[in-house]
Amino acid sequence: MAATVVLLRPVGALFECYMLRRSSGSPFMPDTLVFPGGRLDEADGDPNEDPTWARAAARECSEEAGLQVDPAAMVWFDTWCTPSGEPRRFLARFFLTTLAEGDGEAAQADGNETTDGRWWTAAAALDAWRLGQADLPPPTLCTLMRLESLGPTGLHDVATELHAAILPKATIAGAEIHVVMPHDPAYDTLPGDGAPAPQRLAGLPLRFTRREGRWSPT
Repeated sequence: MAATVVLLRPVGALFECYMLRRSSGSPFMPDTLVFPGGRLDEADGDPNEDPTWARAAARECSEEAGLQVDPAAMVWFDTWCTPSGEPRRFLARFFLTTLAEGDGEAAQADGNETTDGRWWTAAAALDAWRLGQADLPPPTLCTLMRLESLGPTGLHDVATELHAAILPKATIAGAEIHVVMPHDPAYDTLPGDGAPAPQRLAGLPLRFTRREGRWSPT
């Protein structure tokens, strides 16, 4: 179980989000750009209680980015589960919290689990990914795509289906790894744990392929 927080701050009419590069030595998604987050600890509380997840996200934000945020101010907006074929599986909740304009300048990567922390808009992060300058995991890509198209307020519109986790399937074709999303027409024919496609997947890519060192929609 894990918790992730999308830190936002307004910059004029736009919003920036804070992202970190995972260590090259990380056993899971090394060198990828992600939002602050990590596993729930026993000290966070009972995982059967919703506030525990927000506390975990706030703690991870402090440890990885050096920023203190209020768990009570976080909005739970998404849930993902890693494919059943992945040896390191996580059920992860994604939270959203917004700082005041100009806040967050003290944020920095911890230099251990994460490096190269920076604030940038969803559009700028996606541009870096398209140019091959950033490797973004599928959940991060989907979040940035939704931020770019909907804005932060649009992410709040999924409250009625929060408990429906997005559960992709993983498959290998030739030398390429494919992450197949639940709304892909071939999803039900593939082996592995499956789950219905939540409505919030509408408009997002059907699958992602590991190609030339990064994940790309295919």
